[in-house]
Amino acid sequence: MVSSNYNYQYIDWSHDAIPGEDFEHLGNLVTHLITPTITLGLSDYLNISYQQAIGIRSMDWMGSNDSDHHRDEDSLDSFLNAIGSAFGDASINLRYLLTNAGVGAGSRIFLGSGIIIPSNSVLTESPFKEDEDGTSLNEHRHFSMSDGCYKTNFELQYYIKRKTKNWFEPSFYGITLNYIKPLKESEYGYLPGANYIGVGSFLFATKSKKTWIPKGISLGFAYLNTEVGYWGEEEAPNSKTETIIPSAGMIWNHKKYGSFSLNIKYNKNAAIAEDALNNESTAFEISFGYRKTLAYSIPWLYFN
Repeated sequence: MVSSNYNYQYIDWSHDAIPGEDFEHLGNLVTHLITPTITLGLSDYLNISYQQAIGIRSMDWMGSNDSDHHRDEDSLDSFLNAIGSAFGDASINLRYLLTNAGVGAGSRIFLGSGIIIPSNSVLTESPFKEDEDGTSLNEHRHFSMSDGCYKTNFELQYYIKRKTKNWFEPSFYGITLNYIKPLKESEYGYLPGANYIGVGSFLFATKSKKTWIPKGISLGFAYLNTEVGYWGEEEAPNSKTETIIPSAGMIWNHKKYGSFSLNIKYNKNAAIAEDALNNESTAFEISFGYRKTLAYSIPWLYFN
């Protein structure tokens, strides 16, 4: 199976004045991300997938004064404390189908584990270094495409498919849980916190036979919890986060060309740091997905 997602994320952010820069800080952070994925079935119950993130993250500085912390810039170019690249993290995941009701109604449970491989689009030095008076030591960048750390990923998927008579009854629903744990700090001394991710979704079948009408309407939510990260012995101020993000989407299926999806997420006034700077952000995300199951097998790879 081949699949790919394109994600566009727009974040408006702001925070109060900081030492050495006595003015409001505000701007936006925009991300364009493509994640092509190849999945190979090793048996009727086991598959392996490889995914590579490719994209660009850019910032528009909207403050009224020059700042050592922010400017118009993007992740393709290197900076004093950053290496630029279009490549983000790659991941390899192995999933085992524990239960499967087949094409009929019933439950489906996947157990998965894998590894996340960092790219070289990283920060090479902490952006939070300060003088004794609390001002920034030098100009720096706060974002990159990767945090530079190898991580393990453990996953549980539990979904239920049911026969329904009405469009307002979900025909498919369930939850995916992920626990992502860094193995060690990056080459440059950064250790991110562990991630706890829960994604719930409900799919409502429209039962329409018209090609241009979506075959399904989806509603969902994502719970994201990231523990504190560290630069060496110093806690990274913006690293601990917790948020719930609602989503809505549509799915189109075509027997010949595969399936297409559109998904929208919105998060209002999410604090981007647990400190006294009155950090605020408003995030909007739109994603397009494509998936196609190929009628092809690799005889020497597949086993029963």
